[in-house]
Amino acid sequence: MHCMLVVTDGPSRRVGANGVLIGRREDCDLVAGDPRASRRHALVRLTSDGAEVVPLGRAPVEVNGKPVAAARALAHGDVIAVPGLELTVELAAESPAPAARMLYRLSRARGGSFGITHSPFVLGGGSGDDLIVKGWPEHALAFHVAGGELFVELAAGTAKLNGLELAREAVEPLVIGDELVVREETFVVEVTRGRSKTTVGDSHALPTCVAIEMLPRGGRVVFAMPDGEHAVVLSDRRLDLVIALLRPPAGYQPGEFIPDDVVRAVVWPRNPEVSRPEINTLISRCRRDFVQAGLAGPRLLERAPSGGGTRLRLAPGARVEVAS
Repeated sequence: MHCMLVVTDGPSRRVGANGVLIGRREDCDLVAGDPRASRRHALVRLTSDGAEVVPLGRAPVEVNGKPVAAARALAHGDVIAVPGLELTVELAAESPAPAARMLYRLSRARGGSFGITHSPFVLGGGSGDDLIVKGWPEHALAFHVAGGELFVELAAGTAKLNGLELAREAVEPLVIGDELVVREETFVVEVTRGRSKTTVGDSHALPTCVAIEMLPRGGRVVFAMPDGEHAVVLSDRRLDLVIALLRPPAGYQPGEFIPDDVVRAVVWPRNPEVSRPEINTLISRCRRDFVQAGLAGPRLLERAPSGGGTRLRLAPGARVEVAS
C-alpha cells in the first residue's frame, strides 16, 4: 500500500515502514508548531489492510472533523487534523513485484490449488474473504507471508494443523507439506514453481539492530533486517516484554533466554504471581504484531524448550538502542 500525507497548501510525506510520527518535538517526522500539540501527538502507520492513525498524546486528533481516541483505519481522502497541522491522506494499492506475487499455494484435497497472492490472505465464509468456503465462519483463517515464511492465524471457528488444534489468535509457522483441516475441508501447503524450500530463521534472517523509541502509550520498535527496516508499534505491556528481553538485568545478555521470573518483574512488577499461560498469551500477541509488520514473529520471539524462558533472537554483534 502506498500512503502519502499531504500538508494543506504544502509538501507531502510518504508513510514508510517506520510510520510517520507527528508531534511538537523537533525529532518528529512531521513537526507541529502549535503549543497545543503533544510532544508526540499521533502516529500514522501502514497496516495489512492500508493505513491507520494512532493517537499518542492528550490533545485531540481529528479525522474528518471528528475526534479520535483510539487507533482508526484511514481511507483515501481522509483529513487528519492536529493542532498546527492538517493532512490529507492519499492511499493507492501498489502492484507487487512478479517474483513476490506468489510464493505459496494451498492444495485442496478435494481438488484445486489456490495461490497465496498477498498478505494477509484470508479464508472464510464471508463475501469479502479472499478464498470463500461455504459454511465456514467469516475470516476463519489468515495466512501471512513475513520474512519469506508462511504463517497461519486462526481468527474464528476451529481448525487443526497436522492433527493438532490451532489456538485462537496464535500465529503458527507453516512448512511445505503441512496439513490444515477445517470442518470437512483439507488443505496442504505447497510452494509455487521455482521455489524449492522455505526459509528457516537463521543468522541471515535476524536483526542486526533493534531501536526502541518510547511513546506515551507504548513504543515503536524498528528492526534492521537483511531486507530493510521493519517497524512495529507495541502497546505498553508488549513493549515491556521486548524491553525485558533486550535490556535484561545484570547476568543476562540480549538474545539469551530470559527466565520468566525476570520477565514478570519487568512486565508485571505489582503481580509477581502471573501465570505461565498469561505470559504465553502476551508472547502470542506480540508475535502477531511482528508478523503484521512483515517479521517472522514466531522465529524471532522464541520460547525455551522447557517453556521457562523467552528470547528475542539477534544476529551476532547486533546493537540495541533505546531512545526516550
